[in-house]
Amino acid sequence: MRYLRRNGRAAPRRAPVGARRLTVGRRTTNTRADGLPRQVLALLAQPLDPALISEREARDGRVLQYIEGWAAINQANRIFGHDGWGAEVIGEVGYRPLSLAEPDTGEAVAVGMYAATVRVSVRGCPPKADVGCSFLSQDTPEAHEAAYKGAVTDAMKRALRHFGDQFANRLYDRRNAVDPASPKRAAPASPARLEAMRRKVLDLSGRLGVDEGKARAWAQKRYGQPLDALGEQELADAVRSLAEQLNQRNGLAADRRSVRRLAA
Repeated sequence: MRYLRRNGRAAPRRAPVGARRLTVGRRTTNTRADGLPRQVLALLAQPLDPALISEREARDGRVLQYIEGWAAINQANRIFGHDGWGAEVIGEVGYRPLSLAEPDTGEAVAVGMYAATVRVSVRGCPPKADVGCSFLSQDTPEAHEAAYKGAVTDAMKRALRHFGDQFANRLYDRRNAVDPASPKRAAPASPARLEAMRRKVLDLSGRLGVDEGKARAWAQKRYGQPLDALGEQELADAVRSLAEQLNQRNGLAADRRSVRRLAA
């Protein structure tokens, strides 16, 4: 802090009008709240380069689009400048043990989840913060390391998306998960496929402690028609709903086991 001499005594110099204090970790710096420069705003207004978009297939068969962490960092360096932005983890990176299984096969999907909060600071505007998470399917040191880093990277990307499409904000709209221009349409489910999905509904209900009669009554009430008359879309929704309930119950049970181990 700079000082001025007043009446023989040193007095702290006041910050310029319009300046604010930005806390970064334990340090505080004065930054002017004049807004982003015009050239930065012009870059942010441009559409995202399609070459930066990656794709992956979700468990339900949808194709999800996203940008990699390195691409988000390169975008921030290009738009804001290497010395014009920064990111920091807020608080601790948390870990929660889980027991999530694939509804169709019973195969373990996740044994734990890391969650992080990251704040991104850009010169000329208020900081942006968001949360991210990453799951691990194996309880190994390598899986924990990858999931820990993945949670931080996910949180950083989600914080940067507040700046718009240059950081793939529109890709977070799940309505864009399926390309509307694609001419391909899923073929109608076969009778065998529908019967397998009905058996899955009854199987998941049984694992939740619900007998077949109550499961059929639940389907009738939820969808307005008997279980045997439901189509693929309704059956898929029923399987997803029951699997989520089962996963939530298993997750709570895992949390209780973890607490008991810590208390032992």
